[in-house]
Order: sequence, then structure tokens, then C-alpha cells
Amino acid sequence: MITKPNFHSRSVFAENLIAVKMCKLEVKFDKPIYVGMCIFDISKVCLYEFHHKYMSPMYRDKCKIMYTDTDSLIECDDVYKNMKRDIARFDTSDYPVDNVYVWYLSRTKKYPA
Repeated sequence: MITKPNFHSRSVFAENLIAVKMCKLEVKFDKPIYVGMCIFDISKVCLYEFHHKYMSPMYRDKCKIMYTDTDSLIECDDVYKNMKRDIARFDTSDYPVDNVYVWYLSRTKKYPA
């Protein structure tokens, strides 16, 4: 058994009791990990583009990307007034229909524009 190419290790418990660990000869790679990485990379490009082309010119040094994640920090008087001005750039699909901001709700839930 130890001469097989998939031999991994062995453990001797007693004179007549040995455990042998074997590895798989074939690995089925059916999980699309690369797709998840591509989605992550594209989302980061979208985030940076949105930040540098839209948010930075509007808020200058009051807007920063935190941890290079999809969260950001904005310091302004009324962010909802600014969102209403360019509502097509924001996903408002999770807001209730009768929201206090009285703005159009996005129909493209969780999809990039």
C-alpha cells in the first residue's frame, strides 16, 4: 500500500493495528472560484470609479474609502439631498415604498448600473 502514488501517511497503534491514510487520485474541480474572484475585482473597479469620478469631486477631502472595501465614509450636511440629485447612481431598492425621502425607488436591486 505504501508504494501507491496516493499514499499519504500511516499510524501504528499496536503490533497488529495500523492506520493508512491515502489521498485521492483525482480531484474534481467543479467550484467556479475564479468567477467569484472576477466579480470581486470588477466590484472594486466599480467602487474606485464611483469614488474618484463622482464622490471625490463632490466631497473632496470629506469622502474616503475605508479599508478598500465596499463601505465608505462621507461627511456632509445632507447626504440624502445629494443622493436624490443623482438617484440613478444609487441602489434604493431596500427602502420602503413610502419612504420619508419621497424618491424614486430603484428597480434594479443589487445589480450594477
